[in-house]
Amino acid sequence: MSDLLFALLLLSFLSSLSASRKLRDVLVTVEYRPEVCDLRADDGDKITIEYTGYLESGVEFDSTKLPERGPLNFTLGTNTVIPGLERGIVGMCNGERRKLVIPSHLAYGNQGYRTIPGDSTIFFDVQLTRLKKKSVLEKSVAAIQFFIFPLTTSLVIFYLWQKMNATEKVADPSSPGSGKRSKRNRRRG
Repeated sequence: MSDLLFALLLLSFLSSLSASRKLRDVLVTVEYRPEVCDLRADDGDKITIEYTGYLESGVEFDSTKLPERGPLNFTLGTNTVIPGLERGIVGMCNGERRKLVIPSHLAYGNQGYRTIPGDSTIFFDVQLTRLKKKSVLEKSVAAIQFFIFPLTTSLVIFYLWQKMNATEKVADPSSPGSGKRSKRNRRRG
């Protein structure tokens, strides 16, 4: 009953928006948050969610409660799911439940997807069932990967530049000292 009431309230809210004032970001309603919330979901965390997605008409288009689906596991911030769903999950605690209203530009845009028509605002009931924070080691590896490529590239370019300059000095007869032989070479011949 509360889901139906929520859907009706959201429908009335969305219908009251004028065409010039469309929803620009995800609308988040926290349904339940555990009393102890030490860890919050953030980019790079491995999470598991259970969700049900609805159209504005109230028609369900997807759910992890379907036998063939099951909970959804992914790493937050990797664009595995639509942008609006990721935005709505950031900051959630393990066990928290939220209702999300996602505008079309953060969902499936004007092209739509399967049974979701184009330019559709969609609704999700989401529960975070597992949260594994990104470890310090994973954060360190990511930082190292970020710097290793530019550093390696710079070193290779510097090495090649030095090699090229050294070759030019040997090949250039007008460079000072190129016509002179060392004392050791003069004695030999």
